[in-house]
Amino acid sequence: MQKIVFTTLLLSSLGVANTIVPSQGSDLKITIYNDDRAFVEESRKVEVAKGKQSLIYEGVPSSVITPSVIPAFTGIPIRLYSQNYSYDLISLQSMLTKSINREVEFYTNGENPRLSHGILLSADPVMVEENSSGKIYTLERPSQVIFSRIPETMITKPSLVWHIESARAGALGIDLKYLTRGISWKSDYVLDLKKERLDLTGWITVNNHSGVAYTNAEITCLAGEVHHAQERPVRRMYKAQPVMAADAALPVKEASFSGYHIYKIPFRETIADKAQKQISFIEKQGVAYRQYGVAQNSRFSNYGEQKMTFANTVSFANTKANHMGIALPSGIVRMYQRDSDAQTHFIGEQRIDNIPEDENVTLTIGTMFDVVGEKRITRFVSRNHYKNIETTYSLRNQGKTPVTLKIKEQIPTYGNHIKVKTSCKGQCSVVKKNAFVREFTVKLDAKGKYSFTSEFEVDY
Repeated sequence: MQKIVFTTLLLSSLGVANTIVPSQGSDLKITIYNDDRAFVEESRKVEVAKGKQSLIYEGVPSSVITPSVIPAFTGIPIRLYSQNYSYDLISLQSMLTKSINREVEFYTNGENPRLSHGILLSADPVMVEENSSGKIYTLERPSQVIFSRIPETMITKPSLVWHIESARAGALGIDLKYLTRGISWKSDYVLDLKKERLDLTGWITVNNHSGVAYTNAEITCLAGEVHHAQERPVRRMYKAQPVMAADAALPVKEASFSGYHIYKIPFRETIADKAQKQISFIEKQGVAYRQYGVAQNSRFSNYGEQKMTFANTVSFANTKANHMGIALPSGIVRMYQRDSDAQTHFIGEQRIDNIPEDENVTLTIGTMFDVVGEKRITRFVSRNHYKNIETTYSLRNQGKTPVTLKIKEQIPTYGNHIKVKTSCKGQCSVVKKNAFVREFTVKLDAKGKYSFTSEFEVDY
């Protein structure tokens, strides 16, 4: 295997011809991850001459992970001597820095500047020693310096440069694979909550700040946590980016892959640099759901009475039978609903983790306004190796529509012997979730109320 060396290339020092590898007509594929990385695979062709030369492969992102670069050459036989990543791009400051101790033209300060020649001594501040007088000028503006040429080490685009030797002239195929930072994707969902059904729309949002555009690319998004070797964090700051929606097209193809889920865009797209691209990948309608309030209770100290609040919750089955049945990558679900005048309102949002097919989706809208309640300790016996605690729950629905409430009670996990009992009955039911968790479900009519007790006794 050839050893690949990454350096800043001195193009003029090679004494060989430079051949630009054109990006037109390239076959570009990109797999985008959730963690600010992407895997790029690209194929290009170029006509090369016989003998030693430098291939300049432009359009490489400034965020490329250079040790990941894998080139393969097809067609005519070549010998690869070295690979270089050249990223020293042209700017006024870099031009000044590269021209220190070299002769430059410059305009003197003042209202009537004159053009002169001298040796550039410093870039910040800009100081020039004039040839004719030997005087040293500190220029007011860097733009007063005029450059006669581009320094040899500088290029206009980040590029990979290969020093090769070709056995003969002809067409050379280049297949390039690499990882890059600076590009990632996320899921965004819009949930339209109706009376008994809901509609769910999902968007893939690609964020590209890698330093290069990906033109006419075949895009795959991978959902899941890919393990990476730990690296030192790089702090970056990015400007606000425009959002561009993709053209309407065929549905995104979802599939399991190596323990992950992949989403293939069934058409080619261009992702501009410093921009976001949104692509629709989920359109589900008529999904049945349940709506209820949820409260938790895991405190059984002798605290007296406490107020209870209930989280307004929506739950639905992610199954094909329920018009769903698709792996949902992590993202933010934003929920909307129409009022009696058919005006739509934003009612809440929640971030979800990755949810496989055939699992339930549970979303918290907010806190129920019209439901109030209290919990109070009505028996508290505590002595060595023994506790007997009774809690009384009092619930009221002050609204104009019926509600369903759930109370998840977490019994302390101490004790070898646990006995439980409750007065929950009728409009109240209880389910044992596990050895220490009971879930009470209470149905309240409009303006309805209900009270019940829950007791546990433990020896330990």
